[in-house]
Formats: sequence, C-alpha cells, structure tokens
Amino acid sequence: MHTTSIKKETILAAPVADFVPHSDPMVLLDRLVDFTDNSLTAEVDIQPTSRFFIPAVKGIESWVSIEYMAQAIAALAGVKAHLAGEPVKLGFLLGTRKMDIASPLMLAGQSYQIHIEELYMDDSGLGAFSCSVTQDDTIISEAKLNVFESDDTNQLTHNE
Repeated sequence: MHTTSIKKETILAAPVADFVPHSDPMVLLDRLVDFTDNSLTAEVDIQPTSRFFIPAVKGIESWVSIEYMAQAIAALAGVKAHLAGEPVKLGFLLGTRKMDIASPLMLAGQSYQIHIEELYMDDSGLGAFSCSVTQDDTIISEAKLNVFESDDTNQLTHNE
C-alpha cells in the first residue's frame, strides 16, 4: 500500500477534534470522509443529542449549516497543518456571499455531507471557499464563505 494512502486513511480515521481549533461541545462534525489539497468532505449525523437540536421540530434548523461549512474549512486547514507537521491554526469566518438554504431543517436520523472547495487562499491568510451541505445528493444549503487564518494568534486575541 502506498504511504500517502496510509497517511490519508489514518487522518480519515482520526477524530475531527484533532483538526479543528474547537473543543467539545462545539466540534459539530462527526467525521471526515475525504480530502484533497483544496477540498474536503465531512459528515454530520443529526441526533437528539446534537448541538442546536430542537426537539419540537425533530431536527436542526439549516442556518446552522454555515457553522458546519466553517468547521469543514477549519478541518481542511488542520489536515494541511498536520501533514506539514505544524500545529492547527486559529481561523475566523469573516462572512458569506449569497447563502442559499433549500430546506429549512436537517432532520434527526439523517446524515448530511458537507463539501468545501478552496477558491483561493492568499499569503495574508484571506481565503474564499465554495461550500454545500447535502443529504443523499439533495442540496440543503450552499454558500461562498470568506475566511481568515493567522499564524499569530496572540495578535488576533490580544494575548501577551
């Protein structure tokens, strides 16, 4: 088996928390499914114990999908950092351009796929990603997200 394949399998088997700068209960993605140099697919299983679950509607409102998309972007950055032997960096969601929500809810008992693809990432840490959340190839939401990643977390958080 090729070394790259083994490394990829190891990453895909690892907890998502290894690649995102979040701690429980805010790690919302359940697993990484696939990644390339500029894209990543993750999944989330909607359950009554899921963060943001609303029992009255038996699901999660689809506006939460923007956070799933942002965490998938963070996971791609974390995978890249891991492969380079570097620590996971802090990143920020700056905003979105044209978020479309096709379905108001993500329902309990369903798995949803989060797909992100890097459109650009410049040397300053500014980037843009094309993102979607789907369920069995049905689009739930889509957006273009603008993000910022920095090596200097002290400057960003005003820590001395």
